[in-house]
Amino acid sequence: MERRVSAEEAREKFSELLDIVFYTKEAVIVERKGKPFAVMINPEEYEILLEAAWAVVDRVRERNADKDPDEGLRYITEVVEEVRQEMYEEEQRSKGRP
Repeated sequence: MERRVSAEEAREKFSELLDIVFYTKEAVIVERKGKPFAVMINPEEYEILLEAAWAVVDRVRERNADKDPDEGLRYITEVVEEVRQEMYEEEQRSKGRP
C-alpha cells in the first residue's frame, strides 16, 4: 500500500509522514507537479531492497567473470548513447520538430 502527497504537503506533514512510514510500513510517494519525485519507505523495506539489488549485481558479476571489463564498458556506453539519442529524438518529435 502507498500514499501519494505533494511536495508541499510532505513539507507540512513531514513528522506525521515519518510516523506513517515507520509504524504502518506504508510507503509515501512525494510528487512534484503530479510526478513522482521521491519515495519514503521504512528501514526494513529499504534493507530488503538494498539486499536484493546487491544480489542482482553479484549474479551479473558471476555471469560475466570471464568477460573483458573494457569490452563490457564499451558495450554499455554504446547502448546508453543509443537510448539517449532515441530519447532526444522522441522529445524533438513531441515538440513538433523533425
